[in-house]
Amino acid sequence: MTQLGMDPRMLSFLIGLLLTYCRVQACFLMLPVFSERALPMRVRTALAMAVTPLLAEQVQVPGGIDSLLQLAGLAGAEIASGLALGGLVRLFASALDVAATAIAATASLSQLVGVANEYSPHPIGNLMHLAGLAILIALGFPALVCDLLRESLMLRPLGSWPEISNLLPHAVALMRQSLVLALLLASPFILGGFLFQLLSGVISKVMPNLPITFIAAPGAIMLAMLALAVLTPSIISVWAGAVLDVVGDLLR
Repeated sequence: MTQLGMDPRMLSFLIGLLLTYCRVQACFLMLPVFSERALPMRVRTALAMAVTPLLAEQVQVPGGIDSLLQLAGLAGAEIASGLALGGLVRLFASALDVAATAIAATASLSQLVGVANEYSPHPIGNLMHLAGLAILIALGFPALVCDLLRESLMLRPLGSWPEISNLLPHAVALMRQSLVLALLLASPFILGGFLFQLLSGVISKVMPNLPITFIAAPGAIMLAMLALAVLTPSIISVWAGAVLDVVGDLLR
């Protein structure tokens, strides 16, 4: 690398910027807010390039980089570190989508609530998802992300690969916490759907000739929509607070 005829200090600075950018961009590709499809790739790249100089001032560039192959290996290590860091947060933040899917399955709202895909848009599910992201941004999630990246650069120097033995227990613990949070958020609708099915079975046994499906199903959907309108602010608030707490725990 020194054969390029460049000042060694400038070359070290540029290498530090490149490696820091690799970690920041890889982390942004996995984080809940910065990895959304609604956010153009140019905006993500611009955000990563804006954050990189602020974080590169505190990094220590590894010495002895004599070839492009070695530099590519260091860049690969930084990409893996960024993906692991953002993936831990994304793994826990998926609790809102899991809760929306559980609500859709238990409250007869499968056409309105759920995880969005190209086959079923789920307008209310999309609204809950976007509202959760907006609340995260309003509560200072981008600032916490910058602090998380700064701490990761201080604790794990540039060019070091993430340790699977330390990463896997954290990922399993976050997955367990995410599932518990999703069930907690969807518990009113799960309980309500169970009680509706139980009541429908009792009524059908008592009055077999009554078309219970045509009478009770519209009422159940109306009650589920009313409960969704009332409980959605609390669901999003609890979810956003839990995500910020997880990011704060990663900072410690």
